[in-house]
Amino acid sequence: MSRHRPGPFAWVVAGVLGLALGWLALGLTPGLYGVAQLVALRGVLACGAVALAVAVGLGALLVAPEHRPGAALVASVAMLGALAQIGVLTVRSVPGDRAPAAGEAAAGDELVVLAFNTLDTVEPATLASLVIAQQADVVVLPETSALTAARTAELLADEGHPMQVLTHDAAPASVAGTALLVSLDVGTYDQVDPLPTALGSFVAAPRTGSPSAPTLVAAHPRAPITASSMPGWRTDGTVVADACRTTPGVVLAGDLNATLDHPQLRELGPCLDVARAVGAGARGTWPASAPSLLAAPIDHVLVDGRVWQPVSFSVLPATGGSDHRPVVARLVRRSA
Repeated sequence: MSRHRPGPFAWVVAGVLGLALGWLALGLTPGLYGVAQLVALRGVLACGAVALAVAVGLGALLVAPEHRPGAALVASVAMLGALAQIGVLTVRSVPGDRAPAAGEAAAGDELVVLAFNTLDTVEPATLASLVIAQQADVVVLPETSALTAARTAELLADEGHPMQVLTHDAAPASVAGTALLVSLDVGTYDQVDPLPTALGSFVAAPRTGSPSAPTLVAAHPRAPITASSMPGWRTDGTVVADACRTTPGVVLAGDLNATLDHPQLRELGPCLDVARAVGAGARGTWPASAPSLLAAPIDHVLVDGRVWQPVSFSVLPATGGSDHRPVVARLVRRSA
């Protein structure tokens, strides 16, 4: 009795599929159009590969017996590709440089950072409630108008939570700029120092009377939406990452339109991605309509790891109609 083996076509399909899934799992050429978008959605890739493996496996039951080994080969490659994506997400769910040792941080040293791209759709009352609920000290709001930021600060002041407001406009008038709210307990900040990006990124340095206050960066580089937007996306992302790498004691937050797979965030020098440090690097933030494990983790808090110790990072539920989920990072200053 002859023994059936996978045919040439099955080997070709399995080879192409394995190459594609392996390429994405390894994150090769992540700055190229197409690859950049796919590696940002590893959860979706894993689910898609599992669905393909199941579909091919079930389809094998309907074909002639001589075709079943080829179907099994393709299904096996798809399942291995899914496992590779799951492996990357699992690694990013393992804490690295995390919580401070007992007694390392004194009471009151915690800094709470909230970042939320509001799509300029979230009402000031909703934002104020969110800030108070999280007891946030630093609030970075990409795509938020200056009017919304000012009204939010007024509501916070009424609740005994006064915050300074700094804003910077985006270059296209169709997109709201970036706002930064800072608790007066953190320090007093000078007017913004814009970064050369399109969507309103800026640096806020503390005044000389606030020696312990960190330099803050409110960030929103361009998104990789089309092939023509890729050079600007790479440039903007590099500018933001360089601000983190080269600014001692910095706390940077915002919608970075990039994941840890992308070139901008692969080499951060002394900076830490707080989500990755505490084992939350697989939790996605966009789109807010998708489950967090299937969404792209593009909203970040980055800090100078020589100065700040990550304690926790949370991805909050969808809020106020924005297509992003808010994120909250808790930090403590390292002992000298």
